Amino acid sequence: MENPLEIRFTPEKEDYVKASRALASKTPMFLVLAAVVGLMAIGSLVLLIFPGIGDGRYSSIATVFLIVSVFYVIYYLALIPWQLGRSFKANEYLQKERSLVFSDDAVTMRMGDKASELDWDRFERVVETADLYLLVYKADQQIYPFVPKRAFTDSTQEATFKRVLDEKSIPLA
Repeated sequence: MENPLEIRFTPEKEDYVKASRALASKTPMFLVLAAVVGLMAIGSLVLLIFPGIGDGRYSSIATVFLIVSVFYVIYYLALIPWQLGRSFKANEYLQKERSLVFSDDAVTMRMGDKASELDWDRFERVVETADLYLLVYKADQQIYPFVPKRAFTDSTQEATFKRVLDEKSIPLA
C-alpha cells in the first residue's frame, strides 16, 4: 500500500453498545444460547396458556423457564447497554480519540497517548453492521477494535478500507 490509510474518530457511548451487539450476533455460542432461550420461552408460554398439556405438572417449571427467558432478554437489551454506558462515563480512556493506521506491515491503533501494533496475521475477521466495523483480533487475548462508519471521511475512504482488508485476506462478515 503506497500511503497508509488513517481513520480517526472519537467513540461515543452508543458505539460500545453497537460493537457489543455486533460481536454477540456473530458468536455461535451466543446464537445457540439465544435459540435455546427462545425455545424455552415459547414452550413455557404454550404450557402456561394451555395447562391441559402435560396435566399441569409442568407449570412451575414453565414459569421458571419463562422468568429466566425474560431476564435474559432484559439483560441483553437493557442491562448490558446500561453497564457499558456507566463504564464509558467513568473511564476517560474509553472516550479518547482513536486513530487506526493501516499500513503494509501492521495496524497501529492509538488511543490517547498509547499505541499498539496489531499484526495483520492475527486478524480473524471483520464484522460489518449498519453502523460500524468490528475487527476481531486474536493474540494472547482477543481484542475488538471498532470503526464507526461515521469515521470515514467519504465513501472512497471506506472503499479503500474494504480493499485493504481484501488485500490482507481478512474476511468481512
